Amino acid sequence: SGLDLVSALIASYSIREAGKPADREHPYGHGKIETLSSLLESFLLVLAAIIIVGEGVSHIRNPVRVEHTGIAMATIAISLVVSYLVFRHNAKAGRITDSSAIQVNALHFLADAVTSAGVLIALAIIHFTHALWIDPLIAFLIAAYILGVSWRQLKRSIEELTDRRLPLPEVEKARAILESFKPRIMEAHDLKTRKSGVHRHFDFHALVCGKLSVAESHDVCDEMEDGLEAEFPGSKVSIHVEPCGHPGAAVPARCFRTATGKCEAGIRK
Repeated sequence: SGLDLVSALIASYSIREAGKPADREHPYGHGKIETLSSLLESFLLVLAAIIIVGEGVSHIRNPVRVEHTGIAMATIAISLVVSYLVFRHNAKAGRITDSSAIQVNALHFLADAVTSAGVLIALAIIHFTHALWIDPLIAFLIAAYILGVSWRQLKRSIEELTDRRLPLPEVEKARAILESFKPRIMEAHDLKTRKSGVHRHFDFHALVCGKLSVAESHDVCDEMEDGLEAEFPGSKVSIHVEPCGHPGAAVPARCFRTATGKCEAGIRK
């Protein structure tokens, strides 16, 4: 619970800082602060698991008689309900905001709820059987669960910090959105994606008809940005426009001017 309090304070601070707009020193925004926060909070989960294992080993070496199991069970039952309700609240907020800091904070309370359930089971068994070895056994199982949860979040945080691409289903959705703009653009290639805090970043090249005006190309780019923003709220989009015939770019046959003097690829919906 002490580590949960520290985790909540870290999350509260990092979310405020990550929400600040870009400035001269941070032209790409402050989203990475939130990712660093989720990494630190994940390490706190690992620390909690290590402490629990240490307590379990201590109780194997020196079994301790459990006193006042009735009061203990009532206290843990209340803790279980409260932790689970707070977890549900944090998990919902994490889904709505897509905040990794809030999602990890939710995991802390989920770990609390699971821990409380394990302790409740252990206390009930000890109360009726007086088998003290149940106590450290449940502790080891709880520690294993917490390590599993923290490992997944550690992996996710490290992937965001190293600018790993977005999950494949999200990349495919983005590609489908860009494909929907044909034939106004000939193709979108070199798509690069990453996530920073709550923001998804999309960077790609758009191959357009060389006869399009700057204003027409800009309008298409605006619409592509709007399409990605609608599917991925808060996304940041960077588009490099290339005309057909650009060095290194393909030149589709349909892009050649027809007998009427109109470029087919420039036809708008």
